[in-house]
Amino acid sequence: MQLGIIFLACFWLTAILSQSTSAQLPMREVEPEVTEDALLNPGMGLYLQCGGRFQPVPEDAWYRRTANIAYYRPCWVDVEPEEGTDLAAYFDPIFEYWVTQRGERVAFRVMAESVSSRDRYVTPQWLFDKGVPSVVHHNGNGDEQIDPIFWTPEYLDQCCRFIERMGACLDGRPGLEFVDIGMIGEWGEMHLGLHIPGRWTSEQLHETGFTHARYVAAYRRIIDSFAEAFPHTRVFLNVGDYREINEYAAIRGIHFRQDGLKPSGPSANVGERFYVPWSRRGVVCNYEFHSSIQAMKEKGWDLHETILKGLEAPISYLNTNIYSVTGLANASEEAKRELTLAASRIGFRFAPTRIRYLERFHVAPGRPARVLVNHTWTNRGVAPCYESYALRFSLVDAAGKRVAESVCFPTVPTSEWWPGSEIELASVASFEPDVAPGEYTLKIGMFLPEKPGSEIQLAIEGRGTDGQYPLGPILALAAWWEPHGVYAEDFQSKASEWRPSAGMTLAVAPDPDDNRERCLLLTGSQDDAWGFAAVDVPEDIQPGGKYRLTCRMRVDELDARITPSLKLGVADGDGNHLANHNTPPYDMKRPGTWQTLSTVFTVDPQAARGVISLEKGGRTRIGSIRIGLDDVRLELLEGL
Repeated sequence: MQLGIIFLACFWLTAILSQSTSAQLPMREVEPEVTEDALLNPGMGLYLQCGGRFQPVPEDAWYRRTANIAYYRPCWVDVEPEEGTDLAAYFDPIFEYWVTQRGERVAFRVMAESVSSRDRYVTPQWLFDKGVPSVVHHNGNGDEQIDPIFWTPEYLDQCCRFIERMGACLDGRPGLEFVDIGMIGEWGEMHLGLHIPGRWTSEQLHETGFTHARYVAAYRRIIDSFAEAFPHTRVFLNVGDYREINEYAAIRGIHFRQDGLKPSGPSANVGERFYVPWSRRGVVCNYEFHSSIQAMKEKGWDLHETILKGLEAPISYLNTNIYSVTGLANASEEAKRELTLAASRIGFRFAPTRIRYLERFHVAPGRPARVLVNHTWTNRGVAPCYESYALRFSLVDAAGKRVAESVCFPTVPTSEWWPGSEIELASVASFEPDVAPGEYTLKIGMFLPEKPGSEIQLAIEGRGTDGQYPLGPILALAAWWEPHGVYAEDFQSKASEWRPSAGMTLAVAPDPDDNRERCLLLTGSQDDAWGFAAVDVPEDIQPGGKYRLTCRMRVDELDARITPSLKLGVADGDGNHLANHNTPPYDMKRPGTWQTLSTVFTVDPQAARGVISLEKGGRTRIGSIRIGLDDVRLELLEGL
């Protein structure tokens, strides 16, 4: 039985080495089943309106399947009631409950002004006692409220100190999804609430020295402060009609959100004006509903229409603020349905639609096993992805144990998988040496290598507890392996299949150092060419194969600015050029000597054809050339 397996493996290995392209190899094709479930991935998602003060929520709430970001919007006085208050006293209980205990995420906006607050001071009183200029407003209940004048140096100095302290407490903390810029404007939005009774008036603006330039400058200073305090955390600006502020924020690495989504679209038409053009320049986009579910009903606004309008923009986040987090637990069936719809389309949604992989591969002691995988993907979401993720292929045995894995980086980075796009990839999964022969399941997953445990949810069925998705069975066969000679030429015969380029003459001639040996002698001149001579590789190049290219070269006459080398040029099955693999160049400081040039490389997974050429290293005109070439070798070190 064992001899039969070995014979079969060797027969199969011999057969596969004589095959040419991936289209001729024994491949299994899989079309994964797409899911419309919400994907709870980093950098995207629905989030919960948790107010300003910590409160627990039901463990079995329906929305935990669609939203796992707890968003808190405290007033500055809640976080720092007294000068020097330890900010962790506010933030730590929230992290402990949501991140440590529940494994979910958190986000924050600290506000310096809020008509919704019942407090007399939203910005702490101690700042005004230290000389921050103020103005008298009235909150939504008609009670007096003292607010800062945002564009004064006194306020900006204190504000930026607080932002620095907040960054020291929060930046890069595990579980922190994002923070908002909330230290300027009504509710931390870009406007000043001139349309709200009891708030800023044009007369107050005049009396406090407001100018367009001072307001923009104040915003820019606060934007800079957030950018410096949160280098490892995504920061959002509540964008509005100030284009100069929005675009300054974008170039400082700040992202866009807008708190005014209505059935007619967002306030100031920010989706089309700012979200669409900037989303492909690395700016993440975020919406919040304009009104609560009750207010929407009173205004006759349709929730379904509002959500569809929001999904026309490339949004990665959406606030569920039509309800508070406690009210959301008792949301209507319509609201549940509509928010679930939003969760099934928001952000990026990567789905492999077609995967073809080698159904059999060979294993040999001390040698990595290689599996060719051709795969097609689509982004079924409405937004780009803002990370460059890697793919992980795994071999899992019958007991469910992962016995080997291979990490592959897509040649088209996931940050370029635009919504609606189709991405075609070819990968070679190289598994650890000494994988045992047998039957396995091939699995696929996506993750961020720099963050262990960061497996990304894909928009397909079958996700396992390890975060990976099974593709199907795959068979490992035992086989012997030795490097395989693909091309070898020592030019001992008079015939040669090498082709000269324009201006060159080839001849099989005696070795200048040993008349008993022969070499290929190239002489002539050139005006405009990349190489001196070339020969086709006689057998097809193995997709993803690891090769060694070697030669001996002697340069007796050549312009010293030229650095010749030997090259394997690789093309796909249709003749489209894929890559060049060059040896180190000839050392022109030692002309007239035989030098051995060698390189080891892995070819493209779509490789099928190859041409070996003596490269010139530029298009410089050369008047006189005399080069010797000998012992050209191309070896397959590791194949499929």
